[in-house]
Amino acid sequence: MDIIVGSTAKITDIDMAKVAEDCGISHLGVGQGPLITSDPFQYMALAATVTTTLKLGPYVMDPLTRIPPSTANSLATLSSLAPERVFCGMGTANNAMHSMGRKSASPAELADAVRIIKAMVHGEREIHDWRNEQKAVELLAVTDGTLRISQHMPMYIAAGGPKGLKNAAMYADALVYCVGPNPNMIGMVRRELDRLVEEAGRPAGSVKLIGLTWFYETAVGETWEDALTKGFGTTAPMGSTITDMGFLKLHREEIGADLVDMSINAASALVGAPSIVGAADHLDQWKNYAKGYDPRHGRYMSKELLDFWCLYGSREEIRDNAQLMMDSGLDGLSFFLYNPEETHRDITNIARALL
Repeated sequence: MDIIVGSTAKITDIDMAKVAEDCGISHLGVGQGPLITSDPFQYMALAATVTTTLKLGPYVMDPLTRIPPSTANSLATLSSLAPERVFCGMGTANNAMHSMGRKSASPAELADAVRIIKAMVHGEREIHDWRNEQKAVELLAVTDGTLRISQHMPMYIAAGGPKGLKNAAMYADALVYCVGPNPNMIGMVRRELDRLVEEAGRPAGSVKLIGLTWFYETAVGETWEDALTKGFGTTAPMGSTITDMGFLKLHREEIGADLVDMSINAASALVGAPSIVGAADHLDQWKNYAKGYDPRHGRYMSKELLDFWCLYGSREEIRDNAQLMMDSGLDGLSFFLYNPEETHRDITNIARALL
């Protein structure tokens, strides 16, 4: 089984990539945020030197913090170090932009960036609209080996709203969607994605559905509170809701009004007014992002929320629920690790449970 494990870039922990490869993980996705992580491409360049089979890619890059030609250059540079081991995950920069107190990218901006990057990394020329000017862009430093064009670089779009799903159906090899072990939610996303793929005129099944979830293997006697405090922390279920907000609101009654409202209330604590969680400003609000449990968010958490968004429990429970997720319509599983101090532990446990 191909499994994508993601974590924010931490330049002092390149060993995480080696642990992932040694455990049999197929893909390592490296998250980014100008104020909250190390640079992802510097991390992946170093990771490429200590691995031989592990696939590497931004997870996810956005169209705003780097313009598309710059991202294409970084991907082609990385491809020179890790030929045919590079993938590209793209999203609207919820975390990267919100941590700077700014709005995330629009679905249209994301679609345009994916179109340009996809063309450039495959050696094609494309039109880039920037500063109200349209100019042709193409990677030129290829023949001397400075940059490497890919035969096929998989493009993943992380999205949650209706427009994001449509972008994935048109441009992506896979849609990365935040879900937990809830067959109803997964089935709804699967049906909508398949419908949009057909509308886009692409072959049935050509866009895979990868379920992104949050992981913690409990020890004997541990509860959901331990999964929260020792495992994925509070940003995990909140982050899922931010990504899926449009879909949740559109299908509120089908998913469950109480659960949707509970999720949105929790997410609002993360991206709403800083004063909601007792933060001085947006910088203070985001300083603990992706660093495990944040007690400021504790009152918004519940077992119902974790059961809906997260994959946790004993090894047997994790294995059973992962199979339930696959049987409900997923083509693959992905785990984003929001506790940087325990990534080695969690990667090892994921592999033991599922591989």
